[in-house]
Amino acid sequence: MLGAMAHTGITVSDMERALHFYRDLLGLKMLGDITIAGEEVDTITRVKKAKLRAVYLRSEEDAKGPPLELLQFVEPRGDSGKPYARLTNPGITEVAFWVKDIEKTYAELRARGVEFYSAPQLFELEGHGKVKAVYFWDPDGTTLELLQNL
Repeated sequence: MLGAMAHTGITVSDMERALHFYRDLLGLKMLGDITIAGEEVDTITRVKKAKLRAVYLRSEEDAKGPPLELLQFVEPRGDSGKPYARLTNPGITEVAFWVKDIEKTYAELRARGVEFYSAPQLFELEGHGKVKAVYFWDPDGTTLELLQNL
């Protein structure tokens, strides 16, 4: 019934701040930047007089994978508070990225002010071997994850 994943979307409160984080700090490459408005946007979002800006990014190492979509409600403005959604709540809780050296990536991002839940942790996953993982927050409080196969 379903085809391949098209993209993963994250609603952000401030696109420029989000681009600084995802593009400049995390190193994702920008694929496109569009702004849309009109009756169709109002209908699909169920938000009257909506104006949306969508930016698509992807890792250079995953050139064929689905992009990450950053979505900002330009009008009406969304809540700019940091909700820090709990991982125990239903719904999308995280977006995960593979890295080659999790300790190095963790240290570099911490030095740049990225806030982590903890230091990287080692897990033995039945049928998958060992993996290191760590959670961190984007500027709006969305949880992201770094993963490294060992």
